[in-house]
Amino acid sequence: MSAMIPPQHSPLEVPQMYPSQYGMHYPALDGAELEQPKVLVRGDIRLSVTESAAALRPVTGCYSIEMAGMQEPLYTFWHAEGQVHCRQARSTGIAFDARGVRAGETRTYLVAVQVAESGVQGRVVQSGVFVQIHVREDSPCKTA
Repeated sequence: MSAMIPPQHSPLEVPQMYPSQYGMHYPALDGAELEQPKVLVRGDIRLSVTESAAALRPVTGCYSIEMAGMQEPLYTFWHAEGQVHCRQARSTGIAFDARGVRAGETRTYLVAVQVAESGVQGRVVQSGVFVQIHVREDSPCKTA
């Protein structure tokens, strides 16, 4: 008596071949849907400011996102250890409070973003960077 071994299938093919067995329908996946979703934060990760400038006003950096493997429409939400200018935009300025930081010190702040897909997949991807602000001494006044 000879037994026949069924052909091997990848895990993605099995639900498509036998949808009733799993109790739900799995749509066929194309290459874009198989790609892992990624979000990358780009921007000012190293800032330098004088001690007097840090005492007078926030230090502002500009940040944007690059995405791969995600389907529109997308929803963006920025959060940071600073004042985010526009939380839902794909690029934004963030003001960091460096008051009280002395010359020679470096402070580190977190900048993060969540990007969510709407629709059936509804994936949420988080990404973040650390921003370093170095406070340097004020330049001595030059006289002519």
